Amino acid sequence: MTVDRYRELADLRFVGGYPTQDTSRALSEELFFQRATQVYLWALPAMNMYAMRTALGDLSGYGYNVMSVFEKRLKPNTLITTPNSDVIYGLAFADLSQTGPLVIEAPPKLQALMDDFWHRPLTGPLIDGRQYLGDVGIPGPDHGEGGKYLIVPEGYDGEVDAENYYVYTSRTNGVFVFVRGFFTSVQDLSPGVASVEGITIRPLQGAAEPMTFRHVSDLPANALFPVDGTYFDLLEKFVHNERVDAVDPYMHGMLAALGIAQSKPFTPTARQRELLDLAARTGWKMAKNIAANRDTANKALWWEDRRWISHVETEPDDFMHTLLDEEWRERTTGHTDVDAKAHMFINHYSISTGMMSSIVGMGAKYGNAYKDADGDYLRGENVYRIDLPPDPPANLFWSVTIYDAETAGGVDAEGQEYPSLNGMNDLDYNDDGSITLYVGPEPPAGARNWLKSVPGRGWFSLFRFYGPKQEFFDHKYKPGDFVKVEEAG
Repeated sequence: MTVDRYRELADLRFVGGYPTQDTSRALSEELFFQRATQVYLWALPAMNMYAMRTALGDLSGYGYNVMSVFEKRLKPNTLITTPNSDVIYGLAFADLSQTGPLVIEAPPKLQALMDDFWHRPLTGPLIDGRQYLGDVGIPGPDHGEGGKYLIVPEGYDGEVDAENYYVYTSRTNGVFVFVRGFFTSVQDLSPGVASVEGITIRPLQGAAEPMTFRHVSDLPANALFPVDGTYFDLLEKFVHNERVDAVDPYMHGMLAALGIAQSKPFTPTARQRELLDLAARTGWKMAKNIAANRDTANKALWWEDRRWISHVETEPDDFMHTLLDEEWRERTTGHTDVDAKAHMFINHYSISTGMMSSIVGMGAKYGNAYKDADGDYLRGENVYRIDLPPDPPANLFWSVTIYDAETAGGVDAEGQEYPSLNGMNDLDYNDDGSITLYVGPEPPAGARNWLKSVPGRGWFSLFRFYGPKQEFFDHKYKPGDFVKVEEAG
C-alpha cells in the first residue's frame, strides 16, 4: 500500500459541491470500514473478556459458582493471551443481572482480582487514603488475612453492609473473578490448588449453589477473540447481554453506526459483512503492529538501554510512578493512551492496582520483549541467550515465558510441557550466581536452561517479578536482552 491510496480518496470527484454516485459509494464504504476498524480496536478489552467467558463457560459450565481451575498449571493447549504458567489459575464469570449482589469469601493468603466485562477493575473501598481497585486478598484490603467482599452493580440502591464487607462496585453486569494460587515447588502444586479452591462465591440473598471447581489443564480450549468478521457477531451478542455503558458515548455511536445496538437486530448486508471482515483483519494487524514496536515509545521502556517494555508507561528512571492509571488513562490529562491500551488487550488480559502498583514486595511487575538486542523481531528458527544477574528481586517468584507472536498463547513446541522457566526449576547457575537462559529450536551443546521455539513462527517474551523487591525499583537489577547466538541459514 502506498500514500497514493489516500490521495485517491482525497481526490474523489465532486461536482458543484456534491459527490458523484461513484464517489458517494466509495466514501460511504470507506467510512464504514474505518469505523469498523476503530471499533475493533476500541472493543478489544471487552472482546478479550467475553471470548474467555464464552470458551471457558462452554468447557466448564456457566454460573457464578463455576470456576475453571488449571490444576496442573496452564499449558499451551489452552489459548489465552499471555497466560502465566508458573501459578495455579482459577477463573470464574458471574452475571449480576441474574444473581443480584454477590459475596466473595476470600480465604487467607489469596491473591485475586475482580474486573468488569470492559476489563476495568471494580471500584472498592477507600481505606486510610488508599483506593482499592479490583484487588482481593494479599494486595487487597484484607492484606491476605481473608475477608468478605460484596459486589454490587453500579447504581445499586439496596442496603450495603460496609462494616462486615469490603464493598466493590461493577459498571457491568458481568464480573470476572481471577484467582492465582502459588506454590514453592514445581513437584508439588497442591498448595496453589488448595488456595484457589478455598474461595466461595455466593449471592447475598437466596440459596447458594455449591462451588464447582473444574480441572481443565489437560482440556484444549481456544479462549481467543476472533480476528475476522465474526468479531462483530461476538460484540453484538455482548452488547445485547450487557447494560449500556455510560463511558465513551461517541464510540457507542460508532458501534450503532455499524448496526450494533441493544434496540435493533444486527443485519449487515453482504457487502457490509465483507467490509467488517476486512476491518477486523486490519484492526488486528494494527494492534499487533503497535505491540511489536512499543520499544519506539520511550516511556514504554523499562530501561533506556534495553528492549524490555512495560504495560503501563513509566519514566525509565522512575519505576515508582506509572504514567497511566488502571484504565490506561494518562494521569495528567485523563486521556486514554490508545496505543498502550491496544498493546495490553491484543496480547494480555486482566488488570488491577496490584498488577501495576509500585509497592515494594507487593503485586507484580511485568515486562515484554518483542525484539532482540539488535532490534530484530524474535524468530523461532534462531537461537538466543539471555543473561539474568544473580538473585532476581522477587519475594514470591520470577519467571521468563515465551509466547507465540500470532496468538499470544504459550509457545506450543513438541515435547515442551510449559513455555516458561522460573526460579523453582532445577536451573544451572553461573559461578557468580547469574543465570543464562537459551531460546531456540534446539539447545546449544550442554545447555539445560532452555526453552524450545518453533521454526517459522515468531515469539515474544514476558518476564514476571511477583512481589518485586527494592532492588528492582532502585534500578540495581536489570535483565539482559535476548542476544542472537545462532541464526538459521
